Amino acid sequence: MSGTIYLVRHGEVHNPEQIIYGRLPGFGLSNLGQEQVKAAGAALEPFAPFDVLYSSPLQRAQESAALLAKTMQLPVSIDERLAETDIGGYEGGGFDALPSPYVTETGVAGIESAASMRHRFMAWATDALQQDASIVAVSHRDPIGVALLEWQGLGLAELPGMDLPTASVHRIELDGEGPVVTRCWPK
Repeated sequence: MSGTIYLVRHGEVHNPEQIIYGRLPGFGLSNLGQEQVKAAGAALEPFAPFDVLYSSPLQRAQESAALLAKTMQLPVSIDERLAETDIGGYEGGGFDALPSPYVTETGVAGIESAASMRHRFMAWATDALQQDASIVAVSHRDPIGVALLEWQGLGLAELPGMDLPTASVHRIELDGEGPVVTRCWPK
């Protein structure tokens, strides 16, 4: 694999009930989330042009990608492999119900494993980089975190403490020398 991937976490979600929304429909960006994504787009401008813009199929990611697409003048390609962690029956409940940690290598209590997330995310990256050299993708905290840990050669124990705020942007340069991961926004 060679090329550059810019991973953007979706903006803040409108979630007044503070529930675990996971893959539930109907959770779009808050007003702040829209502003965050616009700021992320501005942070990406110095790295333009981009070949393609991908998004998770979930509403919050698609809304984020649509905001980025306006300035990038690119269509949005939806890819299921960029979706949020499948947390099964925990969707719609409170965060206090989640096991800790809820993302493990082999999976716990009906929650998708880190191995599964890593496999689908890396398969997406491999496929995407066969077509294009400069890619932007909007995804979610856990899949982005698992992928960044893989590219940095770090273990899953680092995931809970990772600083991955909404609308953050990470640049991954992939070449024969190995991946170089840089956080572009916020600094």
